[in-house]
Amino acid sequence: MYQACPSQITNLKTFVLAAFLIGVIIAIAVLTAEPLVYLLLVVPILFAGWKWLQTRNIKLSITTQRLIVSQGVFNRSTHETELYRVRDTAVSEPFWSRLFGLGTVQVFTTDEDAPTHTFDGYHKPHWIKDQIRNNAEICRRAMRWGNDNVIFNPLSP
Repeated sequence: MYQACPSQITNLKTFVLAAFLIGVIIAIAVLTAEPLVYLLLVVPILFAGWKWLQTRNIKLSITTQRLIVSQGVFNRSTHETELYRVRDTAVSEPFWSRLFGLGTVQVFTTDEDAPTHTFDGYHKPHWIKDQIRNNAEICRRAMRWGNDNVIFNPLSP
């Protein structure tokens, strides 16, 4: 079984913005000599901390039979997709993600509740895609899902 969380690099914009706001708040506090302005530091720190916590609490698990996604800080939701339902996979690696060895894996399924899963900001995205694809193929063969269980072939002589 494989388990992973997305990289915190996906929150880079949030962290940079929070650092900028912290710098602005400190500059305003120093220039105005008003110590109460420092209380405003709580806002960007809590916002960046919340985004970090949200990302940290996303779990992707790939078993030999299921794709399991759990997410949530206070209220956790878990969605399981049987691997035999996986139709196709795709990987995209935008320039900024590639700089950190990250990518986005998309999984297209026949599941009515969640026909598409998008996993953004994972290390080794091609390896993850291959694991999903290989395990899905094994599940389909084990369940005899697809065209390999044709009983009557009208084209045979």
